[in-house]
Amino acid sequence: MYDSFYSTERLLNGFFRISTLLTSPSSVDDILQKILDEVVETMGFQKGIICLFDNSKKNLITRVVKNYNVDEARHAFSRNLNLEKHNCFETRVAKSGYYMILEDSETDQRITETDRKITQFYKRGSTFYSALKVKDEVIGIISLWSKEKTKFSIDEINILLTFANQIAIVIHNTGLFENNRKQIERLSILHKAVSELHANYDLDKTHTVITNALKISEADKGLIYFVDVTKNKSLVSNGEKILIDDKKEYFSKINHSIIKKALDTETVITQNIPQDSLMTPLFDSYSSEIAIPLKIKDKFKGVLYLAKRKGSYCPDEVNILDILVNNAAASYDNAIMHSLLSIEAKSLQTKVELLKEREDKLLGVHNIIGNSKKMRCVFHVVKEVARHNTNILVQGESGTGKELIARAIHKQSNRKSKRFVDVNCAAIPDTLLESELFGHEAGAFTDARKQKIGLLEYGNGGTILLDEIGDMNFQLQAKFLRMLEDGYIRRLGGTENISVDVRFIFSTNKDLNRMVAEGSFREDLFYRINVVPITIPPLRERNNDIILLSQYYIKEFNDKFSKKVLGFTKEAAAILIQYPWPGNVRELKNIIERIMIFQNVGTLITPHNLPTEIKKARIPEITMPADEYFSYSSSDSLDYKLLIDQLTMKIKEKILLKTLKLSKGNKTVTAQRLGISRYTLLRELKKLEKKEYKMEEISNFQP
Repeated sequence: MYDSFYSTERLLNGFFRISTLLTSPSSVDDILQKILDEVVETMGFQKGIICLFDNSKKNLITRVVKNYNVDEARHAFSRNLNLEKHNCFETRVAKSGYYMILEDSETDQRITETDRKITQFYKRGSTFYSALKVKDEVIGIISLWSKEKTKFSIDEINILLTFANQIAIVIHNTGLFENNRKQIERLSILHKAVSELHANYDLDKTHTVITNALKISEADKGLIYFVDVTKNKSLVSNGEKILIDDKKEYFSKINHSIIKKALDTETVITQNIPQDSLMTPLFDSYSSEIAIPLKIKDKFKGVLYLAKRKGSYCPDEVNILDILVNNAAASYDNAIMHSLLSIEAKSLQTKVELLKEREDKLLGVHNIIGNSKKMRCVFHVVKEVARHNTNILVQGESGTGKELIARAIHKQSNRKSKRFVDVNCAAIPDTLLESELFGHEAGAFTDARKQKIGLLEYGNGGTILLDEIGDMNFQLQAKFLRMLEDGYIRRLGGTENISVDVRFIFSTNKDLNRMVAEGSFREDLFYRINVVPITIPPLRERNNDIILLSQYYIKEFNDKFSKKVLGFTKEAAAILIQYPWPGNVRELKNIIERIMIFQNVGTLITPHNLPTEIKKARIPEITMPADEYFSYSSSDSLDYKLLIDQLTMKIKEKILLKTLKLSKGNKTVTAQRLGISRYTLLRELKKLEKKEYKMEEISNFQP
């Protein structure tokens, strides 16, 4: 029927037009349509179809048709041919890789039941089937037919096979270009989508996810299904509207779909319809669907669902969709966490402000704990004086925290970025202290082999704490005074005046007023360093702070020893408050550490857990008939402070000597009886050895 219909020129023009499609920028489907149109019209067929394999190589998917009416086209695009399930000419050609000819659809013995249904639906008379192959790989089939019954000549068959070979090459090359182009497009869409997802903490991200998922997969329908596991509620969103499924209207349908399987298995599920329809399709008239689980933390689960009217999902689409969904899940996690933290932050705001106010009262400055009236006065002075470069004299008993106060002043001053240098004058021998402070030149004395920079020069621009300034020898005091007045130093053995800019803080546990009166401390230096005096009260004068400090040290040693001691009983706290704490805060810290070492985890400290010396310590009540120890007439004048100091020293002497006698001269036992350390006892005895008192008025004192 075709011999008069086409000429050699017409065939050559057809081949040429098909070959030009090799370099066409059109999509695969556009090129397939042009090819099919060319072949049908050139060879004089009435209708035609091209089917290509899906990614599984198990299903033939209709890609383009020629001259199909609406019903025929809908039928072709909605039903795929499975190589295992459907036995027909199309699947046999695809399996074998060869061509087949059906000249009479009514009498041909090879027709199966599937062929008969197809033939009757499309009203086929004669049909030509050919595999589309690239080398030995079958990529699809082409089918051409007419309503009339026709015989095909050898020439016609060869021409059709030539067309089929050329079509396969064009499809293969176009597919490669198309895949590369689509992969780049998908990656670009993914990059933009991920940026949008992580750009903010909005909880509603369904529009972004679904819109970009549809672009990546070229799907026609999409939705996100969420389940709140704890509340047993579900939510469905199509990117535009969100529906809360309280009445379980959608649950029954979703429960039999791939969404349910993806939720249960937490894996990606794909289904081609109707070939793989083990689960009920969610929507009608779609050829394939995919469900990708959203792995959101805690109480939420989710699934991204997509459906296509034509085609299936290639591995590249699935991989990129999986990356998109993982980013969406991470974005949801971050948004949920941010929302919870925001709510928690608002609810805790008042508590934080109250705690901060309480902390300010308790910690004072730079973690120096104290809430007593005397300590609050000290903190006030520290804050006021820190802004100035004035010399400060910090006085207080040993263990009261004089160095902490000095460091607090430095940290609040405009010199805080510079060095803080602390020098203990009592710990350095007199012969070395001058060299330590002022430095020396090489050869200044026997062991001075090279130049040394002194601490005053080293601390230039910062703050220097001279601790125990009262122990500086008289000769060095004069040189130090000169440095304070002139603002420069001269190294030992040197001649150069070196300017120093230092903020000085001095500390001592001695009574410098008395030392000035006795002539052991220079009066002019005293006035120079005592510009702003700060007196730190002993711990026995700030009872309110004893438990605060104790709780602080309990927390510190809980962390250090991995214990969870809860605190003190009322009885234990009362004993701590009653104890005079001669070693002040340093002694308190050491006592708490000793208690914590032996304390069981998760318990309260009771009186039984306190050291014996703490429990037995009592402040004795002493009565002193003062008029028996001194006498004076109304015309006499007295130095009240000096007299009190002398009486105090005499009382100390009597107490120490009597306790030594009772202890048979054993200093360790004496210290235990007095509730002080052996070091403190030795220090007090040394003080007594250095002093000579003329106090004839005081006699026969019995403590």
